[in-house]
Amino acid sequence: MQLTYVLELLKPTKRKQNIFLQNITEVVKNRRAIASKLKAGETKLSSADFKEHNLPSAVKNQNIREVKALYKLFLKSNSDKENIEFKANQPICYNNQNYKIDDHIISIPLYTNKCQRFAFPVKQTRRFEELQQYIKNNCTLGKASLFYKRGKWYFAVTIKIAVRKTTNSNIMGIDIGLRQLTVASVKTPEGKELNRQFHNGKQAGFIRKKYRSLRRKLGQSKKVKPIKTINDKEQRWMTDLNHKISRQLINLAVQEQVGTIVMENLENIRNNAKSLNSADRNIHSWSFYQLQQFIEYKANLAGINVEYVSPEFTSQCCCKCGKVKESNRKGNQYSCKCGNQIHSDLNAARNIANRFLAPLNKQQPA
Repeated sequence: MQLTYVLELLKPTKRKQNIFLQNITEVVKNRRAIASKLKAGETKLSSADFKEHNLPSAVKNQNIREVKALYKLFLKSNSDKENIEFKANQPICYNNQNYKIDDHIISIPLYTNKCQRFAFPVKQTRRFEELQQYIKNNCTLGKASLFYKRGKWYFAVTIKIAVRKTTNSNIMGIDIGLRQLTVASVKTPEGKELNRQFHNGKQAGFIRKKYRSLRRKLGQSKKVKPIKTINDKEQRWMTDLNHKISRQLINLAVQEQVGTIVMENLENIRNNAKSLNSADRNIHSWSFYQLQQFIEYKANLAGINVEYVSPEFTSQCCCKCGKVKESNRKGNQYSCKCGNQIHSDLNAARNIANRFLAPLNKQQPA
């Protein structure tokens, strides 16, 4: 399994910052030149073909690999554009043989009037401690990239780790929504519920309304840039919340010996969220997808399998008798004539788990 650790560097000196920025400018020129040669049909490229760009040969060769991969995707996309476009702020990429992590120092080659190595201290964080532990356990380091964002410098490192799959058989069904951001139901293979977990969406709803109101006011004033800034703030807030929720869910899964987490396939969530305006649907469809991705990669780290099922009727079907009736759900309450009265999102979470368990139970001998 591959993980990426984004490490913040301590603020470099002005001299080092200038060297960074000069190298980034050269990376942009180099990547655009590579794309032009690929368009012209030249595929056998090496650093020697780009002597005019003042970069370490290791960076040029990594750029060639990166741009070739992007160019293949560009051709498959059938885009109307003439070629790949590269923005001014590009990362400086390295393969695993061209950078070193020694304790809290990262060493990388950069170009001044010649190629030389520079050392940069890393900000001490929990994430960096995790990475150091993996390095001590002899994980495989992958490619890395140096980049600049919002006045700070970062170094992103990929690592490959071996993950052992769990043999646990319990199931966790997770319903994702707006009133309750997530509701989880943990069940045995026989369908008995062992535990449940709710994550209320009240605070997230307040934040959504706050930023929606700000966007509306700025939109009336036609202030495009501040709207983007607000969207970025909202997304950063939701990203942090999604990390916390996914961690709590995986902690529960490990505690209850869950072998498989089941979620809905939410590809059409943007169309289903009819109560939200277009901008909000974009943000929340992204947020739901991101939460599922966080749950999945944390589950994989714990050796837990993740499966997706159809979302059709999970909120309208009774988890006890299986009858589907839209009017049974009224807000947070689900009531069925069979006597099942339950929180509507917990009912959906149980249905998600049941949908995965049903074919498994049919396969069991009588």
